[in-house]
Amino acid sequence: MSRILSTVALAGAALLLSACSSPAPTPTATATTTVTAPASSSATPTSSTPTTSSSSMSSSAATTADPGRPADQCPDADLRVTFGALEGAAGTGYVPIVFTNTGARSCALRGAPGVSVVGNGDGTQLGKPANRDQSGAQDVRLDADGGQAHATLALVDFSPSDGSPISGCTPKRGDGYRVYPPHSTRAFFIRNSQALACDPGPVFMRVEVVASGASGAK
Repeated sequence: MSRILSTVALAGAALLLSACSSPAPTPTATATTTVTAPASSSATPTSSTPTTSSSSMSSSAATTADPGRPADQCPDADLRVTFGALEGAAGTGYVPIVFTNTGARSCALRGAPGVSVVGNGDGTQLGKPANRDQSGAQDVRLDADGGQAHATLALVDFSPSDGSPISGCTPKRGDGYRVYPPHSTRAFFIRNSQALACDPGPVFMRVEVVASGASGAK
């Protein structure tokens, strides 16, 4: 079990079945950043940052179009996305997705990010996206030059060799994880050849709303 937990962040199926489902956004156009995890990494890649500037849409217009978006939403170009340390036991694992503000101004995030496993060498989504538990969503402020927030991601414990505890799950290995910050259509891609998905289903991940700080694993 420790071998499985060391290769992919995991969580129990019962936790996922009780979560509120909300699919990851499907933008008409996105900028995707690719980051390869270092050789010593297992399922906890280092970071990704966008390579192009954020949308030119004004903050007031964006907020009107998306009422849940903070008026001072963190620009995608100012965000760095990392996976924190895995914690868990008895087949359940939790890993914080950490958002770091690299910009010169403070900004805010609100809600749960979109998370999915992608593969086939072309960014194809494998299986269902993470259920997004939006309960308790509120603006979380990230200070300038390094302020952080996190959203805890949980996945089911399974592997192709050991089978899956979820009925109807066919494990498939992916290329990594795609993460959308809350209320964003900019994809951050974390490359990891050990990422696993239940393809085509059922749901095998759950993610909570952002909270202050970089820690948050259960």
